[in-house]
This record gives sequence, structure tokens and C-alpha cells, in this order.
Amino acid sequence: MAGTSTHGLLLTPSPNYSITGFSDSDWATNLDDRKSTTEYCIFVGHNLVSWSSKKQKVVSKSSTEAEYKSIVVVLADITWIQSLMTELRIPSSTPIIHYDNLGVVHIAANPVLHSRSKHFELGLHFVRDRVQRKQLLFVHLPSQFQLADVLTKPLSETMFQKFKDKLKVVDNSLISLWGVLDIIL
Repeated sequence: MAGTSTHGLLLTPSPNYSITGFSDSDWATNLDDRKSTTEYCIFVGHNLVSWSSKKQKVVSKSSTEAEYKSIVVVLADITWIQSLMTELRIPSSTPIIHYDNLGVVHIAANPVLHSRSKHFELGLHFVRDRVQRKQLLFVHLPSQFQLADVLTKPLSETMFQKFKDKLKVVDNSLISLWGVLDIIL
């Protein structure tokens, strides 16, 4: 994030180890090659543990395809985090992905294959299988609350600060070696 080179993540104890993801995609925003960008952030409890903003490898034919590619990427990362937590014997509940595109949420839950989704069928089945087995929940989130947007979209200073605070990105000079915020007057 611009202007945050002296910042770091503040990790705090959490009462639970639930896995929550925020994912989004910017369809065909690169004017040179029209490739989309996938962005996501994943929390375990209250702590940000994984995030990414990366250009997709191929051009998507539709915004739905670009959005679904983002879901597949974040689900793969969540699966890895779940596997690590299982190996460490840390219990967690069903992961939740917050997404601002209602169409993607409906396609993930609907077992009928839509004609507009045939060209990305493999990723669709990967996600849909998890949803049907109740190993993943999708929750619609209005765009103005999508934390993943801070990774790629231009935001007002107010929204940038709000999202930065929710991600627990803080100025390193305010953190002592013990992780306690020092009060600077």
C-alpha cells in the first residue's frame, strides 16, 4: 500500500481461529493486455495472515470468469491454511469468503451449470464442491465494505485509512517490542 513502507501488521490474540476471506477482481483493467487482477486478504481470527494482488495469467472473456478465477485462488490459499491448522491441531469453523458480486455467489451455490460459465468449468466445480459439502460459505458484501479493494483500487484517503485500520496495518514506530501500542503525545 502506498505510503506504508514504515508500517507493519499488528497481530493480537483472537478468541477463535475462524478463517475469513475477502476477495475481488478487477476485470480487464490493464489497458496494455486486458488481463484482470485478483486481489484478496485472509484473516485467521482477527489477524491478517495472507494477502495478494496479482495479475491473472490469461485474459478473461467475462467479468464473471475473472471474478471466479479470484475465488479459486483465494480458496486454494484457504485450503492450504486449513491444512496447516489441521496439522497443528488448531480447530476452526467453516471458512467464509466475502464477495461483492451477487452473480458469483449465486453461481457457486447453484448446481446447474450456466452457459456463460462453461469456459471456466473446472474452477467452478472446485468452488461449488466445497460449497455443496458445506466446507465453504459465501457471504455477499456490498462493494463499499470490500477490504480486498485496498490492494488495487484507488480509494479516497478516508476509505484507505478505514481499510488500513481494519487490516491492522500500523506504523512500526507506535509498536514496542512487546506488541503494545505506545502512547505518543
